[in-house]
Amino acid sequence: TDEAARETLLKALCEITDGKMYCEAERAKLTRMLSSLKESQGKIGEAADTLQDINVETYGALSKREKVDYILDQVRLMLAKGDRVRAYILSKKVQRKVLEEEDLQDLKIRFYKLMAEYHVLEDAPFELAKDFWAIFNTKCVQDDEASWRDALESTAVFLALSEFAPGVSDMMHRVLADPSAKEKLDSL
Repeated sequence: TDEAARETLLKALCEITDGKMYCEAERAKLTRMLSSLKESQGKIGEAADTLQDINVETYGALSKREKVDYILDQVRLMLAKGDRVRAYILSKKVQRKVLEEEDLQDLKIRFYKLMAEYHVLEDAPFELAKDFWAIFNTKCVQDDEASWRDALESTAVFLALSEFAPGVSDMMHRVLADPSAKEKLDSL
């Protein structure tokens, strides 16, 4: 079918599933499909607004992975739209503890890359250092030399660019004392 008919159908299905608890997962998926359609048409603002209508973190029918993935899509679209405030608010909905789970490593990397994009816009080098340090401390990154090297170098550069504060000093000492960072640097 053509895009206009598909968009009409998706809107109708979203309206039908609105407010029905037993259709939470389906509504989230339909809304995401509608948002993707608008994004492919170049309507980033509409896509972001469409996806933002869903508070997916309250949905019991979705798995943790689906919820985090959905929220990351919301953050990505808000950053693309230029709405940094909403992007930041949405990022706070992702629990950092959940990102540490073994099967969510790809989402952890995606999350911290989005946060790095946000912190670049906010001109926050210390926050960027923390983002790249979190990426470095991911198992799949540790296994890939190019990835860990990039993350560790970025951590060091942004720590050096940070205005001196007790937190910056503390992080410098933690990075220098970290056994995995030492091991990686010694292997070079």
